Amino acid sequence: MGNVAWTWLGIRAAGITAWGLLTAVVLWGILLRTRILGHAASPTRLLDLHRWLGAVALSFLAIHMVLLLFDAYLPFTIAQVLIPGLSSWETFAVALGSIAFWLLIPVSIVGRFRPRLKNAGASLFQRTHWLAYAAWPVATMHYVLAGTDALASWSLALLIAGAGLLVFGLIARGFIPSPGPTRAAGSVVIRTAPTARR
Repeated sequence: MGNVAWTWLGIRAAGITAWGLLTAVVLWGILLRTRILGHAASPTRLLDLHRWLGAVALSFLAIHMVLLLFDAYLPFTIAQVLIPGLSSWETFAVALGSIAFWLLIPVSIVGRFRPRLKNAGASLFQRTHWLAYAAWPVATMHYVLAGTDALASWSLALLIAGAGLLVFGLIARGFIPSPGPTRAAGSVVIRTAPTARR
């Protein structure tokens, strides 16, 4: 297997994995605002998993982007990967991927510093969270338009399953009430108020 095949497989595998993890991040964020799992998972555990999935998703996204720089068939420059509109190949589709990446960065940064920002952090976190919500449809369009095998039957099944789970989660969020405040380890109260919406 030559360099082209290896990089292509790595790029696609990392990209699809990042999309799947991003889907899981959004779904877990939605579940965090409902009682759908009952006592099977506390809001604290869901929040921890939500954060962990987000970190892993960003890691796979970084692998996807770095591998683009080493593709022997169609190498990208750092600027083409990070700046929307600079790619000469599938300009619009690649730009969507870059935009999705930048939409995820603010919520990741604010999430790390949120406890130190006190009340202002909750408001800022809510605003940046909307950017993260927007990242999913943008990343999905990138997946469909840039993925060379995005319309394969297995890929379509993955896309439909991911979208279906999110629709189910949104419906559940609309009909299943939010859990009340939960006291976590260290006597830290986690409140799922509108200012911390996921």
